[in-house]
Amino acid sequence: MKITKIEIFNIFEWIAVYIVAVYMIIYGVSKPIQFGDFQSYKEPINTMDPMSLMWAFYSYSKPYVIIIGIFEVLGAVLLMIPRTRILGGFVLSSILINIILQDYSFKVHVRALVNAILFQVLILIILFKHRFKILDAFKILRGKFIFKIRWIYIPIGIVMIAVIELLMFSINYLIKFLNP
Repeated sequence: MKITKIEIFNIFEWIAVYIVAVYMIIYGVSKPIQFGDFQSYKEPINTMDPMSLMWAFYSYSKPYVIIIGIFEVLGAVLLMIPRTRILGGFVLSSILINIILQDYSFKVHVRALVNAILFQVLILIILFKHRFKILDAFKILRGKFIFKIRWIYIPIGIVMIAVIELLMFSINYLIKFLNP
């Protein structure tokens, strides 16, 4: 029995999917305990090393960290379902690119950076396998949209921006007035 090239690519895709999905679910579920308690950081921020500073930032808001964890789990689940695999790849890519940038910028342990890069590369390989579906979706989304600029749009846009700014200023002033 001979295994075809397509079957080999499918097997590799499923292995990549499960590697990324399992780790992202583990990372997502462990987010609430990963960063610890903000109150444990006693040193001034100008004396903290970059990684401790980032950890203190994430420790400050548990809801924010939990939301990130939810999106990691959601992206992993979407990645495991063949019909939603592309969407899961895009969700996880947005998270992983952010993680890669933060890990590099804040000098987080090299192992964490390498793992994030590996997961992102696997997702890019998965998305490359589905590139024709992605391109077809973009062609459909592009449609026949034609936009002609008309000079009347400029003053209308300026007036709308002014109205929105005035509204935002009024709301902020009202909030400041009600909460001295």
